[in-house]
Amino acid sequence: MEFIKAKDIERFNNWSVLIYSEPGKGKTSMVKSLQGRTLLLSADGMYHVLAELDNVDIVTIDPKKSHDELTNFLKFVFEHHDKYDNIVIDNLSTYQKMWLNERARETTSGNPEIQHYAIIDRIMFDTILSLKKLNKNLLIFAHEKQVEIVRQSGGTYTQFQPDLRNLDAIMGITPIVGRLIIFANKDTNEDERIIVLQPTQATRAKDQLIGDLPTIGQMELLPKLQKTNLKEND
Repeated sequence: MEFIKAKDIERFNNWSVLIYSEPGKGKTSMVKSLQGRTLLLSADGMYHVLAELDNVDIVTIDPKKSHDELTNFLKFVFEHHDKYDNIVIDNLSTYQKMWLNERARETTSGNPEIQHYAIIDRIMFDTILSLKKLNKNLLIFAHEKQVEIVRQSGGTYTQFQPDLRNLDAIMGITPIVGRLIIFANKDTNEDERIIVLQPTQATRAKDQLIGDLPTIGQMELLPKLQKTNLKEND
C-alpha cells in the first residue's frame, strides 16, 4: 500500500497512452516524436519506418514463442528500466492474436480453448499494470475494429474501437485512448493525420490528462505531453 498526497502529483509525469487505427495509418511513426531513450517491443515487425533513429532500441518477437518472448521482454525491461524514458508496445492487437495462435497449435482442434481467452485477457492487463509501475512513459498501439452497438431505445450504430480483448479493463488503467484517422482538410485540400481524443457515438476514446482538445495532430500529442511534463518539473 502506498499513500500519495494529491498536492505532490505531477499530472503529466509518466503517462500512459493507447493509440489505435487501421493498419498503415502511421501509428509507428509517432515514435519519432518521442524525446529521450525508447525501448520498443515489435510484435508485428513493422519497425522499418524508424530506421536511423539513434534513441530507439527494438525488441522483436518469435511468433511461435510469443508467451516466452513477452516474459523475456518484461524481465529485460525491469533489469534495464533505468536506461529508458519511454516504453512502446507495437502492437497489442497483433500480440494477442499471436499468443492465441500459439495456444491453438497445442490443441487437437487447432483452435484456442475457452480458458485461453481468459488467460490472454489477464496477461495483457497484468503486462500494462506491470509496465506502469516502472514510472516510464508507456505508449501502446493497437488495430481498430468496428462494433455494432444496440441502442436501448432501439436501432444500432457502428463504433470504432481498439481491437483488444478485455477493453474496458485496459481503458480503465490508461488515461489517454485516441483513434488515429486521416482527415481531409477542406481549407488546404490536403489529408491530415489527427488523433481523436474525445468519445463520440462513432469513436471509443478517452482523455483524462489534457482534457480540452477534441483532436490533436498525429505528431503533436506526445511532444505536448512531454513538454508539459518538462514545464511541471522546472
